Amino acid sequence: MQIDFSKDEYRTFLGILEIADWILFAHQTDKPQDRKHYQDFEQKIFAYAEAFGASDLIVYDEKYKQYFPTREYDENSPVRPFIDEFENDCFWTELAERLSDRDMLRELGEKKIRRMTAQERFMTHQEFEQKYQEEFEKHGIDRLQIKGT
Repeated sequence: MQIDFSKDEYRTFLGILEIADWILFAHQTDKPQDRKHYQDFEQKIFAYAEAFGASDLIVYDEKYKQYFPTREYDENSPVRPFIDEFENDCFWTELAERLSDRDMLRELGEKKIRRMTAQERFMTHQEFEQKYQEEFEKHGIDRLQIKGT
């Protein structure tokens, strides 16, 4: 099978690879071996950069024997705003969900929660979560505090 890309489509594909790379590796100090096949695939695609007129975006580093995005691409990536938006949304969603889980468990107790139907649990959790969503929309993290240890 052969897949043909235009130069613009290749650049779009580089953006998609950047998003995937961020999800797979952004919070890793070392690239895990169980994800190596993703990195290998990315390297395979990067190897075509010159042929697609994208050597301003991807360069080969002789020292590391790998392709890397250029500094220019890193700093001006068209997908960076999407990654930032995703991370921001995840932060607020996770914060509200985890605080709601904690508060629901503290207030109702594990036994009562286990006796609830899935729908009751969901609706109750939504009520807990709503107060955090409203708080964060109005005040962000300004009023969050860690009580003494």
